[in-house]
Amino acid sequence: MNEIELGGVCRILDANINRAQEGLRVCEEYVRFVREDVELTTRLKELRHSFRSAEDILRAILGSRLLLQRDTPGDIGTQISVSTESERRGIKSVVKASLRRLEEALRVLEEYSKTLSGEAGGIFEGIRYKVYDIEKVLLGGSAMQDRLREAALYVLITDNLSSVDALTACREAVDGGADVIQMREKEMEDGEFYELALKMQQMCAGRALFLLNDRPHIASLIGADGIHTGQGDLSVHLCKRLMGEDKIVGKSTSGAVYAEQAYADGADYIGVGPVYPTNTKEHRQAVGLEYVRWAAANAKIPYFCIGSINRETLHGVLEAGARAVAVCTAIINASDIAAEAAWFKEEILKARGEA
Repeated sequence: MNEIELGGVCRILDANINRAQEGLRVCEEYVRFVREDVELTTRLKELRHSFRSAEDILRAILGSRLLLQRDTPGDIGTQISVSTESERRGIKSVVKASLRRLEEALRVLEEYSKTLSGEAGGIFEGIRYKVYDIEKVLLGGSAMQDRLREAALYVLITDNLSSVDALTACREAVDGGADVIQMREKEMEDGEFYELALKMQQMCAGRALFLLNDRPHIASLIGADGIHTGQGDLSVHLCKRLMGEDKIVGKSTSGAVYAEQAYADGADYIGVGPVYPTNTKEHRQAVGLEYVRWAAANAKIPYFCIGSINRETLHGVLEAGARAVAVCTAIINASDIAAEAAWFKEEILKARGEA
């Protein structure tokens, strides 16, 4: 590593050490003074001690360079902000934002520390995984979120792509074992959309999560479980303001940078794709299996692989590490939708070792 690179690494480490320490302290103050949870307070204090041991290893290697390379006035990142950074909608949103920053900082520290010390990198990695466990305890998981994490088969319903009408397709897909149903009717007027969505919601109640493709205002009106949004749609933050913090918001992603941003924005799951070229997303270039492999190794929230997944392509996607898939035409255009959904579900569960 040359001097310029080393200087850059020092600045990266210094900035993220500060971010992680701040995040740990915000979370610790919450569990200490608000929840008054002795066990969690102890766990967070132990993480701070572990963090300090990794930091000490880096300082022993770099000496005073970490501090000397600090250049806050010259840091271009301090001039960039987004609107949500100045908004907190309650204590839970404070904790959630701090946990996200903490996890991101720990990942950065883990990767860049490894260029200097595998031991320090390993400590940061261990802390990151423990923070994931604490996050689950602090933020809790609604029944919907638990179902989302366990979901294997996600079916998109579009009337003009189906062998039967949309309601029948929905009922048969749920009968076949679909865990999530998305009503995807891009061209339908709001009035008609509302009527159909209300019927589908009632059909899915207690059996499958029911999401709309965008239209958070209608999702809120009918009490849908959530929505799926594209890159150009309303932000996750605004969707949750309309529907409620407990509702699911998914985001389409076509690469690692979009996945990381979706996570940082508070998305509950991501769509990974299109894996293969698809007529339903003609404007999007296929991402291939490499992104599936990335998601399998790195995704911090549930992910559903999507894009021309059918009987011929499913196993390649599963072999690349997918644990859940989203399917449209291959299921809803089948002559027996329930049987086709059941086949997909069984194959996915087999790959997960759950069948």
